[in-house]
Amino acid sequence: MRTIYYITKMPPDLQRFGKELKESIIILPLLEIKTLLDCAVLEKFFSCDSLIFTSKNAIFALKKNLESLPNTVEAMQRWRNLPSFTLGSGCNEALKSLNLKPFFSASRAYGEEFARELIPHLQGKKPLFIRARKIASKLPQILASAGISLQQSILYETSPRQLQESQKEPLTRDCVIFFSAPSHIRAFLLNFAWDSSFIALCIGETTQKCARELLGAEAEILLSPKVSKEAALEFARTL
Repeated sequence: MRTIYYITKMPPDLQRFGKELKESIIILPLLEIKTLLDCAVLEKFFSCDSLIFTSKNAIFALKKNLESLPNTVEAMQRWRNLPSFTLGSGCNEALKSLNLKPFFSASRAYGEEFARELIPHLQGKKPLFIRARKIASKLPQILASAGISLQQSILYETSPRQLQESQKEPLTRDCVIFFSAPSHIRAFLLNFAWDSSFIALCIGETTQKCARELLGAEAEILLSPKVSKEAALEFARTL
């Protein structure tokens, strides 16, 4: 089996991974997630009638924002009554951890296809998109072009970690490097050079497209047939 490197945040979230999977991967925590406070989030939250999440980080960032408000209990109760539209199993697991559940979950984990799936569900609604400072997909533009009155609240940002040379171990040739977002590719390249023997395994067409742009035409880039991180890493073990 090839060596598998998992690019993720610090500290890594491995709760859903089985023991055997944990033991078969090497963690490269090259990102940090920072929650941002939006002073207008309360107004947006109480004026919307649905929520859109494309990352579990957005769900936890919204929770932190609501917990910072004086009327936290009322806000959390309102959340329970708002339909949540989600992208990916990570979002669904995050909602479950808060005793919430999605109203609609994307059939495929690709941001722009998700936006198109949302259009018939959101006609006439006032959704609030909880998002990162930087996003790769064109979800806001697609929904806006369909005439949907979308509000956005930027509640977190992903920052790359630059390791000291003493913190870096040489990467194994012929390894699989797993990227679940474009920011993960940029964080990797900030710390390591790409080798022609590496295989990039990506979740989502947006991540795959970014990999092609940043790693070059000669790089071997695969799209995971599974949309969850756990399943994608299990797939990596078969390569």
